[in-house]
Amino acid sequence: MSLVKKTGVLIFSVFVMITSARADDRAIGDTVDVVIGVLAYNGKQQAIERWQPTADYLSRHIPGYRFQIIPLTHIAFEHEINKGKLDFILTNPGHYVRMEVAFGATRIATFIARFHDQILTQFSSVIFTRSDSDITTLEDFSGHTLAAVSKQAFGGFQLAQKALLEHNVDVYKDLTLQWLGFPHADVVSAVLSGKADAGTVRSGTLEKMAVQGKLKLSQLHIIAQKETKDFPFLHSVKLYPEWPLAKLPDTDGALAKQVAIALFEMRPDDDAALKSAGAGWTIPLDYTPIHEVFRYLQIEPYLPAELDLSKFWLAYRQWILAITTLFIISLLALFRLYRTNHKLQTAQQALHDHQAQLEEIVKLRTEELHQSNQALQQEIASHIKSEQTLNEGSETLQTLYSIFLRNDLDRQQRLHSIVDLVRQHLGTEFALLSSFQDDQFRACASSPANTSLSTPLSTSLSHKAIQHNQIFTDENDSHWYRYIACPIYVAGEPHCLFEFATTHQYHQENGYDKNGLSSELSIRILNLISQWVGNETLILEKEKLSSERYSDIKARFDKISPREYDVLNLLVQGESSKAMARTLDISIKTIELHRANLLHKTRSKSSTELVQLTVLSNILE
Repeated sequence: MSLVKKTGVLIFSVFVMITSARADDRAIGDTVDVVIGVLAYNGKQQAIERWQPTADYLSRHIPGYRFQIIPLTHIAFEHEINKGKLDFILTNPGHYVRMEVAFGATRIATFIARFHDQILTQFSSVIFTRSDSDITTLEDFSGHTLAAVSKQAFGGFQLAQKALLEHNVDVYKDLTLQWLGFPHADVVSAVLSGKADAGTVRSGTLEKMAVQGKLKLSQLHIIAQKETKDFPFLHSVKLYPEWPLAKLPDTDGALAKQVAIALFEMRPDDDAALKSAGAGWTIPLDYTPIHEVFRYLQIEPYLPAELDLSKFWLAYRQWILAITTLFIISLLALFRLYRTNHKLQTAQQALHDHQAQLEEIVKLRTEELHQSNQALQQEIASHIKSEQTLNEGSETLQTLYSIFLRNDLDRQQRLHSIVDLVRQHLGTEFALLSSFQDDQFRACASSPANTSLSTPLSTSLSHKAIQHNQIFTDENDSHWYRYIACPIYVAGEPHCLFEFATTHQYHQENGYDKNGLSSELSIRILNLISQWVGNETLILEKEKLSSERYSDIKARFDKISPREYDVLNLLVQGESSKAMARTLDISIKTIELHRANLLHKTRSKSSTELVQLTVLSNILE
């Protein structure tokens, strides 16, 4: 036992002797059940087989208590804690930090892992590609596929996410992510088989697979590889503490101290240590670095804070004051210009009245007044021109604002992107946008893009939604676990149908249940997007009809001969048959034959229609 471990045992022993003698005073046969919740990341049976021997060890070393293991998922942890059914929790470091912030959990011991003859209190994460990959640095990851076990896996994803973000690579914007679930070995297999460009797993996974003969380390290239003294595994980030055992706020403090001491005294060769794939326990390590990772990634429990108006004012008050001052000055200038213009108009009217009264004054006085009037007209014209300039400037700013709203995607791409976005928001397996005409459905866009879906997803349910002209939902249908339909009306008539559905098999395999229409806001958002999509599909259909008509017209000219092409060119220029014959040096009868052939091949009823079709097809260009 190391000096640190012995010191920890001694400190806790002193506290137990001073604060509690409850174990000696407990009546014989009075047994209390103590529940330890364990994160079952690799299945409930595996969790029981690994950790029940540790619970049995505690039951033997702490009289009067019977310890039992309950395997739980992330979500089940919160439910059991809220019900007060757990005394201790044993989970990965990332999940523990969330429990520490949310429920006040307190670590009392840290697990010691084992690899051959080495004992480890810390672990890391490794990022890797195939040895023949063109990805050699973290900056090269943009545009590639990354495989990982889970979005919430600390060693299996979040550490790699932080490393990439530190090199300006956002995994959610710049990469395509593949969630493969546990075990970590599936991620390695996906990279080796070429299904993913790169992967990230907990440190030690590659070495254990190599020992089992499942791979050769030479097949892989480690990205951003680090060297840490006394740490035997390949890794790409710094080390973090191993799994902690933590007590909850309502757990008896004296019992927690007894549990900690018993775990510290566990020998590396004890059956409980061997079954847990470890070498015992040590005093709780510092988990502050894990808090720092979550703060950097701005994920739970450190989600981004909402905008603070007071801080915004302190940060940008100089700009706000400057813009406000310029705005007020502009208003004052406009007001002054208006008053000046009004005064000038009043003065002009007065001048005209005075001029009418002085028509009989001598010529010299009349000429003087005439010159004054011209000067006044020039000043008025100058002010009017200034006002027009201001109006034109305002229109220019409005046009510039409209340019900022441009979207570089074409309409079909925009429809696919919106359908996929809404599907992810509602948490469904499939999404289908169909046009509805003459009681017939025609697919416009679907998600996922590589999925072939029949139109509609549900005939009976879709017609109910269209009949009632409102969003329709159905739970646990014989075919769909969840079904949502949103009819889209244009000009009072059903035009499109938005459908979202999840199969029972998909729900059972993924264990993920999200009801995207749980609030009035979600319904309003879906209605708003649906109306926008309806307009887009209407425009897209018109463009498609126009394109099909253009293709049909152009196809009529595919079989014309070079000589017929020459005749057609002269016909469009307005030349007569006689002029064509002279230009092409052939007979008028031959010209008429070519013209007849052109009418027949292009299915034109007259020469006028032939000229119109020629212009529309652009073949002469």
